[in-house]
Formats: sequence, structure tokens, C-alpha cells
Amino acid sequence: MEKDVLIELMKSPSADRRGKPFWSWNGELREEEIRRQVRVMKEMGFGGFFMHSRAGLITEYLGEDWFRMIAAATDEGEKLGMEAWLYDEDRWPSGSAGGMVTRDPQYRMKSVRLTEMPYELYLERKDGIFADDQTRIVFAAVISRLDLHAYKKIDSDTDVEKWYGECGTAAEDSRRIVLVFSIVPDACSSEYNGTTYIDTMSRAATERFIELTHEQYYARFGDKFGKSIKGIFTDEPHRGHGLDDTWKHDDGTVTCSLAWTNDIFDEFKARYGYDAERRLPEIFYRMDGELLSDVRHDYFDLACNLFIERFAVPVNEWCERHGLIFTGHVLHEDSLTNQAAPNGSVMRFYEHMGYPGVDALTEGNDCYWIVKQLSSAAHQLGKKNLLSEMYGCTGWQFDMKGHKTVGDWQALLGINLRCPHLSWYTMEGEAKRDYPASILHQSPWYKYYNNIETYFARFGTLISESEPETELLVINPVESDWSVAHIGWSNWIFSIDETADALEKHYADLFRMLTGAHIEFDYGEEQMLQQMAAVERDCRGRAVLRVGKASYRMVLVSGMLTIRSSTLNLLRKFESAGGKVIFTEDIPEYVDVRRSEEAAELARKAAQHGSGAVLPFEKEALCSYIKKNSDFTVYLSDESGECEQVLVRAGVLESGRLMCAAMVNTDRNCAAKGMTLRIKADRPYHVERWDLMSGERYSADSSSVYENGYMRIRTAAEAGGSVFYILTADKDKTLAPDPVFGDEFCRERVSGSYSYKLIEPNVCVLDYAKSRFEGEEWHSAEEVLKVDRRIRDMAGLGYRSGGMLQPWYAKKLGRNALGTAELEYEFYIETMPSEQIFLAIERPERWKISVNERPLRTEKEKDFWIDECFSKLPLDMSLLRFGRNTVKISTSFSEMTNIEALYIIGKFGVSVSGDHTSTLCRLPETLTFEDLRRQKLPFYTGEIAYRLPYEEFASLLSDDTDDRVFLNVDSFTGAMIIVRAENEKDQILISDPMSADITDMLRHGKDIELVFVNTRRNLFGPLHMNPALDTAYGPDRFVTSGDRFSDKYMLIDSGITDVSVCVRKRL
Repeated sequence: MEKDVLIELMKSPSADRRGKPFWSWNGELREEEIRRQVRVMKEMGFGGFFMHSRAGLITEYLGEDWFRMIAAATDEGEKLGMEAWLYDEDRWPSGSAGGMVTRDPQYRMKSVRLTEMPYELYLERKDGIFADDQTRIVFAAVISRLDLHAYKKIDSDTDVEKWYGECGTAAEDSRRIVLVFSIVPDACSSEYNGTTYIDTMSRAATERFIELTHEQYYARFGDKFGKSIKGIFTDEPHRGHGLDDTWKHDDGTVTCSLAWTNDIFDEFKARYGYDAERRLPEIFYRMDGELLSDVRHDYFDLACNLFIERFAVPVNEWCERHGLIFTGHVLHEDSLTNQAAPNGSVMRFYEHMGYPGVDALTEGNDCYWIVKQLSSAAHQLGKKNLLSEMYGCTGWQFDMKGHKTVGDWQALLGINLRCPHLSWYTMEGEAKRDYPASILHQSPWYKYYNNIETYFARFGTLISESEPETELLVINPVESDWSVAHIGWSNWIFSIDETADALEKHYADLFRMLTGAHIEFDYGEEQMLQQMAAVERDCRGRAVLRVGKASYRMVLVSGMLTIRSSTLNLLRKFESAGGKVIFTEDIPEYVDVRRSEEAAELARKAAQHGSGAVLPFEKEALCSYIKKNSDFTVYLSDESGECEQVLVRAGVLESGRLMCAAMVNTDRNCAAKGMTLRIKADRPYHVERWDLMSGERYSADSSSVYENGYMRIRTAAEAGGSVFYILTADKDKTLAPDPVFGDEFCRERVSGSYSYKLIEPNVCVLDYAKSRFEGEEWHSAEEVLKVDRRIRDMAGLGYRSGGMLQPWYAKKLGRNALGTAELEYEFYIETMPSEQIFLAIERPERWKISVNERPLRTEKEKDFWIDECFSKLPLDMSLLRFGRNTVKISTSFSEMTNIEALYIIGKFGVSVSGDHTSTLCRLPETLTFEDLRRQKLPFYTGEIAYRLPYEEFASLLSDDTDDRVFLNVDSFTGAMIIVRAENEKDQILISDPMSADITDMLRHGKDIELVFVNTRRNLFGPLHMNPALDTAYGPDRFVTSGDRFSDKYMLIDSGITDVSVCVRKRL
């Protein structure tokens, strides 16, 4: 791409480069509100949205009102130049159409379930076993632990005792057992509105899913497909169990499940040439202690392929025929076992998506190979647009620095379609606990989010338009992982097997070795290699391994137990042609899951010929060899050596004229200073630093030099920071030099009391209540979600949760009210508020409300508080009194009833005493830089603007124009900081350095407004989870119990706690 074109793209990135959030449709949808929220998303810098049904949806899914809302959102988006994207399911995983597909039992997911039982128990149950329609096949067996020593298919007439006598015992701990294999459908669940997930290995089930979902959209919006409606998202489809649910029962039996579809055994025999059903025990156990099993490998392999052929392929083909882009992601990618247990090999799936994608959840996820696998497949398949569903489970306290750093590593590795998780239509009822925070108007920072989105749109453009110099292919070892599976090998998607854990560790260590040495590489998936790879020669006549659109000069085999014969044959050809084949010392001992010396023979041959090597699994030896044999190399080091924590991606934008280099410091706590970036180049380049947050460009020629065939750039990266360089053949003489400042001096701490302004009303949370149901005795006060669960227990209803029966479906069942629920909340008043205050409550029309035993009118204000679900009811001062006050509410309780916290909002302070007693008091006249919890603002989560007088800093000004005064926010807990002054440009502080140049503001005699932008954590919680912080946040974190629950408010730090000013000289 030419530089001028790139500059124009970076100025104002287009909608296709901007993020599209999961827009959670989770309540009673109204067209006016739908259109308003589209406008809010436009203001936030988003380029579109995914219209996604979530828990709490009241409007009937795929009903006429639903489609009317789709039309409204699409229309409003089209007016604003935004892309509308469909979502193919009611909640997730995709496939059941909200349970409508699986109302028909033939389409339900099924498993072949093993029941292992002692022989003596079998004798007791024999008649029932063979009479059971679900029983498929039965074996007698001799096992010790996981080792299977002998087995025999039996029926009701088999003399099992005789067979046991003939085969004897193979070990002292051998046991005589019977293995009963049954075909069992999944249990019905509220998650699928009373049915189950679908059989994704059944083409007929997928076609029914398409008929009920995709065809319905096409019938109504087909003329918009490929235009204002760009595509459709599939979410976490999977093929079923992979020996991941082992359970020991009280009666001595053990059960474990494996994915199954009606014709899987027939397909197996047709594709692999032998009968898997007769060898089922070898899938679940280790035959005579053998670690790997060919039938186990082949069964997982087939299940993966059937899932792709019968789900991904038909959905993708339908989308292509109808002008839609198929995007989304499968269920879990974080590790090899995460993939193998529910899916198999996720890289195979990416071929059959228009915009393939991944799911990278939580704030601390450092499984960077998730994206590397995706970008590798995309590189080979020629796919340019890569999606990531990100930010899920991060919690309300997730700040803007977190948004940047979590997005940074993904963008550097190739993600250019961001799908932020989650933007709520409403916070009503259970919706407010659906994996917060909401990336929409409910968060106080929403109006500044355009800064983040524009930054990532530029980042994605830069990476997308550059071509990495990738010379190394690493064979992906996922087939080794599933080949070692066995009964009890994993707990759901998490490995609990020593061998699998070792494979996982090796995989992660190898990734970090290569990225830590700044070696660009792709993964190679073995089936894809078999289908797409060939040995060719490049323009210089050297051997290359071409895989689709990509080509490689080196192949690395490491961390594999088994390798395919097709892969080995390919590597033989590559080595014979002069390609580099590298093995680490852990050479695979199996070929096609059978013991073999073939891999070792190839390794020895390559090493002897000098066309490869056998190297220790050690960073220095491995990475030095790779770099020595590379055409293009990148080094990033400081005085202590390689800067492993900083990821680097260098690529070509225009051959011979334009390159880019992006750096991301993955360490959020420590800056990387004094570094030198070396990029191999055949000529000198001018260097520019592009600031993607501000859009400014600077000349970095003074920090760079061409030396010994490398461009050397002196550089640094802040903690969690990113740096971008453009290397260009032509010097841009209009650019100012990159600002450089000397060490600070005249540093002073800013302390004292300052006038301030609350941008929102203060709030007092009422989340404890006495309660009773159907006239029973009053129960003492407890947290309201516990009240809700107690009443649901009494009424015989299921609990509210992410997997609850959807309200739209519950309405169709027509269930009646089950009794009267009454609650009494309390609060205290020390100082009577001087201005109107309000009670914020959800759906006041459904409740009878009284304050201090006097009725409260339920006519709500026209505006809402934070979210449309929170109606504002004026609290007449005549209803209030000093001391204890009560708010009583009552309603006819039904499945649709939401018992939630109440909120008092207005101009007052709040003090909390004891565990959860709140008192309205006087607001402080001024605030200091300390925790807001100690300044009568424990639940306040809006913005606060501190007024810092000009006179306090005027003495720092000097006549030297190169002396610059900086205001530093050295410590704070919240979302972000803004520094502003009248008629001056706002300085938005999102990530380090949290420092603003206030020199010009002071020279103009302006007071400084320091704006603290908070998060909603201390308002919407979880408020009683112990400890207060966790690695992930979802509905279950709000209903903890035992030691994980505290009656005391578990509020986190909040506010600005350390501010300073300093002077630095511009050099």
C-alpha cells in the first residue's frame, strides 16, 4: 500500500475497521430505544453491531416484533454508515434456534456413554441392561487403573465367568468389570428453553437450524444482505463430549461420554477401514498401558471433521449463496485440551468462515497462541479479516488501560475485527449480571470510548495492510493431545492428565520462546497440510513449503508425540529439495499413532545433510539456529538482553519502499526503557513514529541509524504501552521531530482540599430487605438475591441465571402468579437532603410501594437513571424523617418477577456503618485526593471534576519555552482521567504515562479541571463477593455463598489518591 493512501486511511478509519460490539438484546425491545442506542454506538466510535439475543429477552425471539427491531436497528445503522450483523441464536451455543430445532428429538445432541461397573453389579443388573433400548454394545473387560488388558463383546447369553477364567489377570490390581455403552441424548435444560443442544454432526439438524433461523432472516431482509446487513455470527458451536465428564457414582459405577451421531460408526468404517464400535474400550482406556491409541485418534479426528462438514460447511455455503459473511468462533480455544475436548482442531474450522474468529475472554488471558493459530490459518487461506470476541468476564472495574492492553496483543497478532463483549440493551433483572461491564451508555466512560475504537481501527489497518516476513512453520500438535485422551483425562475442557499437561506446557513454552526472540512464525495444522501443502521453489530457486497462500523456508517439529505419515512424507520431500527441517530432541515416537522410528530417521538425515538440525528444547540454541537461517530478522534488546515481554511485528507495506514495525509491551506494570530495535534491511530508511491514539506523526530519524544491514532504532515502551514505526524510503520534511524530554525536576505532590462537581447524582444502594411470601412471618433482612432465591424455592421455580428459561418463552407457557411477595428495605437520614431526591426502581408499575408506611406514587420521571430500566420516582420530603426510614414493596410473584436492589439518588452524602446500614448525610464541601469511600461517596461511580486553581502551579512556569509543566496522576482506581481547561483541548489519559502537559493552560492563566472518570463496580457489584476481586465475573459471582459471601460491602478502591506536578525540559 502506498504511504499517502495509508495516511488517509489512518486519519478517519472507516466503519469496516471499527469494532462491532455484541449488542445484547435482553429485555422488552422498543424501536425508539433501539434507534437511540445505535446512535450511542456511533458516538462511541463503533462501526456496527452484532444483534445478539441474551438472557432476559422478553420480546419473542424470531417473532414478528423481533424482526421489526432488526429492521429498525438496520435502518438506523444504514443512515449512520454503520454495519448491521445478525447473530444466529437465542443466547448460545449456536444451533438450537432457542430450542425450536430440538423440539424434535431426532435433532438432539447424543453421546455414546460408557458405564463402567464391577462384574458383580453387572450380574444384578444384567437383564435390565440388555432390555434397555439405549444399550448399544456391552463388553467384559479386565483393567488395572487406566490400563485395559483384555476385553470381549458380550450379550445376555455369554458365559462371562468362563471368559474371565480364560484370560486370567494381568496385574495384581486387575479388576473384572463390564463396560456398557449406551446411546444417550443430552438432558433437557432451561438453557435451551426446555430442550437440548443440537447434534452438530448431523447435516439434517443443521439444515433445520438454517431453515428456522437464516431462512427467516432472508425472507424478510434478503434485499439488505451484503449491503446494510453484512453477515451473521455463530457462537460456540461444538461437536459434543470428548471423554470430559467422568463421574464416579455412589453405586460403584463410573460414567463417561463421547460425541456420537447416528451414522458415525458407518462413516468411521468407510473412512478408516475398520470397525470403531468393536474397539470402543480402546478409546476410553489404554490398551496394555499404551499411551496412544489409533482408534481414539481416528474417532476424534472423524468427529471433528463431521462437525465441520455438517455444521460449518453448510452454514458457510448458505451464507455465501445469500451474500452474507459467516463469522464467529467455536467453543474454546485457550489450550490444546480446550480445543480437543469439545471440538478437535479449531484451525480446520477457520477454512469455512468468511471472517474466522476466536474468543479471548477475561482480562488476564495470556494464551496468545489463540490468535496465532487463527492468523496462521488465515495467512495460509488468504483471509484478511480476523475477529475476536474480547473483554468478556472482565467486570465493571475493567478500566480503559485494560481495554487497550487486552486489545493490543490481539491486534498485533492480527485481529482487525473487534467484537467487544458486551453492550446491554437493558440492565433489567438478571440482565445486569450477564458478564459485566456493559460497553454502552450504562458505563460512565462511554462518551470517551471513541478514542479507544479509533486507536484500534488505525492499529488494525496498519497490521492488515502489511505483510509479515514469515519463514518458519511450526507443526501444530493438537492431534497428539487428543490421542492421549482417556476416561478421566479432563474435567470439561481442562486437562487433569499428566501427559496432556506436559504437552500443554511444551506448547506454551515454545510459543514464548519464539515470540520472546521476536521470530515470526505460523502454525501448520496436519490435515490442512495434507490438503494444501506442496514443495516448490521461490524466485531465488530455494526450496519453500507452500501452504495455500503462504510459503515457508523452515519447518519445526517440537512437542509432538505422534505425527501423520502425510506430514512426514511432505517433510521428506522438503528436506530433499533443500528445505530446513528442524526437530527438537523430543522427536515423535509415533507415526499415524503407531510406534515408529521414521521421524527419528528423517531428523538424523536432515542433521547429517545440513538441511536441518536436532536441537535441545532450549531458547538460545533453537532461536539462534532459526535466526541464522532466516532472510529477515528482528531483534529487540536492552542492556540485559532480549526484551521478551515486548511483542514485535514487522511487515512490508510497499516492497522496497515502506515497512512498519509495531511493538506491544505485555507487562502492564513495568515500562521497557533503553531498548534498541533492529530490523534487517537492504538499505537505509527514514523512520517515523505514528501515534495511533492521537493520529499524529513524528520524525524519528534522530533516534535511528542504518548499520551493518540493519535499521537500528532507539526506543522505549510504557507499561502496557504500544509503539509504531513506519520505515519509509522518502523523507517527509513536514514532520516535527519526535518529542523527547529530559528528567523531571521541581516535582511536587499535589495535596489539599479542592472544590469539585459530581457529574451525576450521588447514590445510596438498598440491597438488603426483610421479606415474606404469602403471608408467612417476616424473615430478617438478607441480601435481595438471596431473598429472590428463597421465594423461588418456596414457589417451586428455578433460579434466575444466565441459563434460566428465557422470559419470552416463559410468557408463552402462560404461568400464573404464585403468591404475594413483600419486601422492606431500610435506610437512615442524618441530614435531610436540601434538593429533590428520587427512588430508582425497575418496573414500578408492577409494585405497590410505600415509604414509611405511606403510599408512594408510581408516576415516573420522563428521564431515566443510568439505564432505561431504572425509573425515577420523586421522594416527597414529607414522606421522609430523621433516623430510620423504610421502603416497602409488594407484588404478585411469578416467574417473570425480578427482586432487585433499590437506589436512592440525589444530592447527599452516604455513610455506611456495620455491615450494610446506609445513612444519608451531608456531602463534603471539598474533596481531597483519597479514596472516595472515605469521603461520603462509597457508591458513587460517575465522573468527578476537581477544580485545581491556577495560582497553585503558576510558580512552576519559567521564561524558557522548553520547560514544560506536567500534571501527573500517579495513583488512581477508576476508568480514566481527563485534564481540561476552558477553551483548551482535552487531554485524555487512558494508559501510561498518566501525565498531561499543562504548560499552555497555565500560560493562559487557566484553572485546571482534573476529571476522574469512574467505573460502575462499587454501584452494581458484585458487592458481597469475598474476596472482592477475581479473575472472571459472571452471574455466579453475584450469588456466592459460604466463605465467598460477605454481608459487609466488599467495595474496591475508588478515586484519585496521588497527584503530582513536575517540570521537564524538552530536548
